[in-house]
Amino acid sequence: MKTKIVILALLSSICFYSNGTNKTGGNFTPGFAKFNELPITSIQPKGWLKKTLETQRDGLTGHLENAKYPFDAIWWGADSTAGNKSTEKWWPYEQNGYWIDGMVRTGYLLHDKFLIDKSTSKIDYVLNHPDRQGYLGPRFMKASFEGDRWADLVFFRAVLAKYSATGDAGILKKLKQHYFSDYYPHSGSREVMNTEIMLGIYRQTGDTALLNWAIKVYNGFIKRFDGKDGTPAYYLRDEPSIAHGVTYNELAKLGSLFYMATGDQNYLKPSVEAYKRIDKYHMMVDGVNVSSEKLRTPVDALQGHETCDISDMTWTLGYLLMATSNVDYADKIERAMFNAAPGVTTADFKALQYFSSVNQVIVDKSSAHIPQGTGGGSMSFSPNPYTECCPSNVTRMMPNFAARLWMSDQNKGLVAAMYAPSKVTYQVGKKQNTVSIEEVTTYPFSDKIEFVFLMKDKTEFPFSFRIPQWCKKPIILLNDQKMTLDAKSGNYITLSRTFSNKDKITLILPQEFKLQTSVDGGISVERGPLLYALKIEEGWQVDKNDKRSTPEFPSYNLYAKSPWNYALCLNYNDLSAQIKIINKEMTDDPWSINTSPIELKVPAKLVNGWVLEKKTEIIEENWQAIRNEKGLVARWEMVGLKTVKGNYTFTPALPSAESLREMVDSKIQQITLVPFGCTKLRITIFPKAPVK
Repeated sequence: MKTKIVILALLSSICFYSNGTNKTGGNFTPGFAKFNELPITSIQPKGWLKKTLETQRDGLTGHLENAKYPFDAIWWGADSTAGNKSTEKWWPYEQNGYWIDGMVRTGYLLHDKFLIDKSTSKIDYVLNHPDRQGYLGPRFMKASFEGDRWADLVFFRAVLAKYSATGDAGILKKLKQHYFSDYYPHSGSREVMNTEIMLGIYRQTGDTALLNWAIKVYNGFIKRFDGKDGTPAYYLRDEPSIAHGVTYNELAKLGSLFYMATGDQNYLKPSVEAYKRIDKYHMMVDGVNVSSEKLRTPVDALQGHETCDISDMTWTLGYLLMATSNVDYADKIERAMFNAAPGVTTADFKALQYFSSVNQVIVDKSSAHIPQGTGGGSMSFSPNPYTECCPSNVTRMMPNFAARLWMSDQNKGLVAAMYAPSKVTYQVGKKQNTVSIEEVTTYPFSDKIEFVFLMKDKTEFPFSFRIPQWCKKPIILLNDQKMTLDAKSGNYITLSRTFSNKDKITLILPQEFKLQTSVDGGISVERGPLLYALKIEEGWQVDKNDKRSTPEFPSYNLYAKSPWNYALCLNYNDLSAQIKIINKEMTDDPWSINTSPIELKVPAKLVNGWVLEKKTEIIEENWQAIRNEKGLVARWEMVGLKTVKGNYTFTPALPSAESLREMVDSKIQQITLVPFGCTKLRITIFPKAPVK
C-alpha cells in the first residue's frame, strides 16, 4: 500500500476557497487558513486530560459562585443594570463571560449535563432576550459609547462554543443581528476585538456583509489609535513593550483572523511579529510572557505573569497556528499549558494565583514580590485572589487547549495539532467517511504517542502530526514497522494513504535535557516540553481572614517546610550523564506534587545565607482610577510610586556570581526536581554553583 509523505511548509502563499458542509451545519470555510477548528464535540479527552477537566468541573469551573462577587450576584441579564461603581461598569460582565466560556467548553468536551445545562441556560437567556433592533446584553452597554462592549466579545466566545457543539444556525443569525442592530463602531482599544466574533460568523456563513463590517471596524480602530498599543504598526516595532499584557495578547490575534478571512499577508505579519517581540524581550521560562499587568523587562527569576495571560496568549497562538501551520505556535501552546497553566492553581482547582512567578518560596498575604501589588496577597492561592478576572479566565485554559488538539486541513484530512490523550471523530477524505483516531499516550510525561485508527470502511485521507522543534531524532512506526522518513524537527508530517481499521502510527519523540540561562545568571532545566523545578515540601495554612474564603473553597498561605536554597552543579556538556531520571507510576492526576510520574535527581550545593528577604518598608506602584465626566471609571493608570510600612517577607533574588563563591557549601547533594506544573512553591531558576 503506497503512502504519500508531505512535509508542510511553514507559510504558503497559495489561497483558495473550499466549500462543503461540516458537522455543525455551516456551509462555508474560506481556504486561507492552513488548519481549521473542528466542532468541539468531535474531540473526546482521555487519560490525564479528562481527569484534569473533571477536576475543574468539580472545582471553580462548575462552582465559581463560591468565589463570591461578581459570580454570586451578577449575570448577563438583558435588563441588568447591576455593577460595581468602584471599577468599570462592564467589569462584572467580562468576568462572567470568561466563566461561561470555560464552563460551556468543558461541558461539551466531557459531555457533562451539569456544566452544559448551567452554562447554556445563561447563554440562552441572552439569545432569547434581544431588544427590538436585535441588540443582546445589558441595555446600558448599548447606549454608553464608553468602551463597555469589550465584554460582548468575552461572552460571545461562549455563544460560538455552543454553536460549535450544536450547529444551531439560529445562534449565528442572532449574533449577526446584534452587530447590525445599531452599527456601533467598536473602535475602543478592546472593543475592536469584537471583530473576532464577526469573522467567526463569517467563516461559518460566508456572509460578506460581516467581513466588510469587520474590516471597517478594524480600520476605524487603526485610524483612531494611529500606531499606539494594539495597532499593526505597534506590533511591528522591535523594542520592549510596556503594554498591558492581556490587551497585547488579545489584540495580537486580529491580524491572523483577518488573514484567514482574506488571504492578505499584510494582515498576518503584525501578528507574527508580535510574538517574535514577546520571545525577544518578555518571555518567561515557563512559557508565558511577563505581565504583572504590564509587560516588563528584564526577565529575571522574580518576574511574574498574570494568570489571564496564560488563557489569552494560548488562545491567540491557536489562531496563528491555524493561519500558518507553523509548528512554533503549537510548541509554544504546549509549553504554556504543560508548565505555567497547572502551576497557577491548586491540584483540586479550587484556588489560584493572580500573579505567578517561576521562583516563589513563600506565598502569603504579604509576600508578593512583583512590581504591581508588592507586599500584598496578589500571589497567594485563593478562589478569588486580588482581582476577579483570573478566577474566571483560568477556567478557559485547559478546555481551549483540548478543543484545539485536533484540527482539519485544506485537503479534508485530520491534523494532530498538539498532543494529549484523546479521541477524535470526524468526516474525512473525498467521500467524507467518518473515522475515529484514538491518541494513546501519557505525553508530556513520556515520549511515546500511538494513533489508533478506527473506521468501518477503508478510507483514503491525509493525516498530519507534529515534530516539535525540541525533538531532534523522532521515530515513526506504521503498524510497528519503522518508517524511513526525512522527519525533521519543526514540521508537520503528512501521511496520505488509505487507512484501515486498527491501523496504528507510533510516534516517539525522545526528550533531551537543555539548560536555559537567565539574565540574572541563573540556570533552569528543561526536558522536551517540560520545565523542572525543585520539589519543596509545602506547608499549607488556611487563611481564615480572607473574606472570599469558604470551607469548601479556602484561601491559603503557603510556606516551605524543606530547604530550597540550592545552586545547581551542572555544566552544559552531556547533561544526561549528570541528571538521573526516575520514572514513577503514571496516574490520572500527574499534576500533583505527590503523584508526579517523573522526577529528576540533580547534583547541587546549599547556598549559605541565601534566605528569605524581610522588609519593614516597601515601594509600591500607585494605581488610580481615572474617571470620566459621569464619575465612572474610564481606565486605570499608574500615577507614581509610594512608600508603605509593614512587615513583609519575600522570595529573594538570585545571589550574584561574586557572592556565590563564598556562599556555596562544599558538599554536593542530590536534589529532586519535578515538573514545574506540579509545584506551587518552587525554585526554577537556580544559581549556578561556581567551579572552584
